[in-house]
Amino acid sequence: MCKVRLIGLKSNLKQTIEVLEEYGGAEIKKFRSEEIQNSKPLEEFQEISENLVRMEALAKTLSEASGKKFTAKEAKELLTNRETRKLEKKIREISEEMERESAEYEELGERIARLKEFSKFDIDFSRTETMHLRLLAGRIAKANKAKLDEALGRIGAEAVEKPLSQTTNIAIIAVPSSAFGVDEELQKAGFERTPMPKIEGKPSRELEVTAKKLEDLKKRKELLKAELNKISRQSYSKIAAMKEYLAFEDIKATTAEKFGATEHSFVVEAFLPEKNYSEFEKLLKQKFGQEIYLKEFSSQEIDRKHEKAPTLLEHSKIISPFEFMTKFISIPKHNEIDPTLVFLVFFQVFYGMIVGDFVYGIISLLLARFFLSKVAKDSILYPVSIIWMWSAIPAIVFGLIFDEFAGMPNEMVFGLLGFEHFSLYHGLERMHNIEAILAASILLGVFTMAFGFLLGFINAVKHNDRKHAVAKLAWFGIVAFGAVFVSTLMFNSFPQEFLLPSGIVLIVSVALVIYLEGIIGAMEIPSVAGNVLSFARILAVGLVGTVIAFILNDLAFPSPDKGLLIILFLPLYIGGHVFNAFLAMFEALIQGARLNYVEFYSKFYEGGGKEFSPFKFHKRFLRD
Repeated sequence: MCKVRLIGLKSNLKQTIEVLEEYGGAEIKKFRSEEIQNSKPLEEFQEISENLVRMEALAKTLSEASGKKFTAKEAKELLTNRETRKLEKKIREISEEMERESAEYEELGERIARLKEFSKFDIDFSRTETMHLRLLAGRIAKANKAKLDEALGRIGAEAVEKPLSQTTNIAIIAVPSSAFGVDEELQKAGFERTPMPKIEGKPSRELEVTAKKLEDLKKRKELLKAELNKISRQSYSKIAAMKEYLAFEDIKATTAEKFGATEHSFVVEAFLPEKNYSEFEKLLKQKFGQEIYLKEFSSQEIDRKHEKAPTLLEHSKIISPFEFMTKFISIPKHNEIDPTLVFLVFFQVFYGMIVGDFVYGIISLLLARFFLSKVAKDSILYPVSIIWMWSAIPAIVFGLIFDEFAGMPNEMVFGLLGFEHFSLYHGLERMHNIEAILAASILLGVFTMAFGFLLGFINAVKHNDRKHAVAKLAWFGIVAFGAVFVSTLMFNSFPQEFLLPSGIVLIVSVALVIYLEGIIGAMEIPSVAGNVLSFARILAVGLVGTVIAFILNDLAFPSPDKGLLIILFLPLYIGGHVFNAFLAMFEALIQGARLNYVEFYSKFYEGGGKEFSPFKFHKRFLRD
């Protein structure tokens, strides 16, 4: 990644922004300087923002629909088009009418709910208003009826009650206008006043009229909605194209704030891949000729100035899904080894060794493929399913190595098929070779740790950190001794004479670690040994699945001698193995990721970088 500095005429500032977007491969960096102030947004920013707010409001009113795509020039012309103004006016009128009717619909709904309570009273409310009486409405618990009657007697009022529910009545009370302390008396009796709706005649008739209004309003709303849907089908793509055009112009206008500016010139900095600099320079010279000055700062110069550059994660289509795991933890720094390929190799091995069953590997492949066909491409499960699917392949391979076919060796499988005492080969069965596989797991841990420290050394060299580089090399020497030690004692891979020189390497390496990292470094040595021993979980977790498979084959296998019970044992056996396979897959995903992130990555990976984000618009409703 390199940095470029552009200096040009201020009159070309807008065009420069457009050229940078057209190029689409440079990330603009905000220019900071004590001598030069940053530019203000482009002059048209205010007008663009106002139009963008209008178009966003229109787009929200309509339903999304596919349609014709427009060029930026066509979208710009549409903004000042008379037909567009008519369309906008019509959409606003329909929208405002729908809002009014929605408010009225809600009010009528509330009125109907209140009228239903009073519809049980066969009273003409238009004749109840007198100078001597006033009406009160409310609820009273049936248990408090006696108290209410007493209160009514004291204030000289009368009531009509109707049941509202099993425990509550609704009551209308006629109170003399001259009565005092009415509210206090009724409250003591447990009477809860409710507002009485304005009723011109009988409540039942009023309810019918209001319900009719509500129904008419509902039909009107549906007509307006249908009209709006028609406009959406015909014009949504047009509105969306104008909105997208304005959104891009708004970004361009505010991007000017990242530029430093004087009265007559501007300066801006951007990051881009070093391999693309020549192409970038050629484009700018072609567009501006001598009116622009361009200077390149190499990645080495960026490192010397301790400047943070973005990180470009660039992989093939096959490997790109594994980027998800890198991004999930932390983006690597621009001058740091990208761990995506490392994860791809080591995770596959860890996953394959833990599952380690041919049939379970096939189930893993089929399940991953099923999930892949069901989840959306922008879902978090999509890259996980791809990783899962690829990891099934080493699970199948290790299944062949371990001679496990749903917990059975190939000889037993052939025996079930009628080929007694026949086998293709004798694999390294986990149930009978625990010590060998444990040693292999630990040796894998030693190799992984050594490789991690070697990568840490390379990273330190790239950072020009000699002290850190030597320390990582010393750690590599400590773990290399472990590799020779384990290989010699457990596998006799090396002659005994190798132990002495490797022991000398250990002593020198420990001395270097203590010298460079102090007592803290010495205290870290047991933790590295613990990291190596953590790889024993590859055998431990994998062996659990093997034992469960063995128990299922021993107790639940649907053999002919079980008679009619085979109907019960068959689904139990298949379901048991599918569940055990899923459990093995889940544990392999968790433990495989843990061995990478905790034990392995800690030896070389820092992270904390920022992903390269070039200045480029992604068009949905516009076309080139």
